[in-house]
Amino acid sequence: MPYFIIIIILFFIDLFSKKYIKTKYPVNKKVNLYKNKIHIIHIKNEGFAYGFLKSYKKLIYIIMFICLIIICFLFKKSIKENDKLKSLAFSIALGGALGNFYDRIKHKNITDFISINSKKFKNLPIFNLADIFLFISPILVFISTFIEEIKEI
Repeated sequence: MPYFIIIIILFFIDLFSKKYIKTKYPVNKKVNLYKNKIHIIHIKNEGFAYGFLKSYKKLIYIIMFICLIIICFLFKKSIKENDKLKSLAFSIALGGALGNFYDRIKHKNITDFISINSKKFKNLPIFNLADIFLFISPILVFISTFIEEIKEI
């Protein structure tokens, strides 16, 4: 049950962050947050990262739906196996995936707004909180798998 609460909380955090950005920042206006390294820039992303596949809207919906199904399946499996870290990882992924899926269905695009400038990593995509959740999730799955492997040694 706590995993479902995590999903709901993360979904609403993402939803409210996007709503806040939409009401406070005009599209494409760049606002410096920290030492010219972190910015808010409100964009409407019609594709995936960097606008990839934006001309193939139906394909994007299909891919997102299939990914949601896969995450749900893995989430259910992790709960059945009582793997708490993987269950947490997949609940975080579901919160993020549902946030982006909702945004795409309701607005026909995804609101992205976090921009990081780095000399080391050039041309990073602009992203949102749901993307951060989706980034964290596989790291937790990797850690969980690594711990399982160590236990078997």
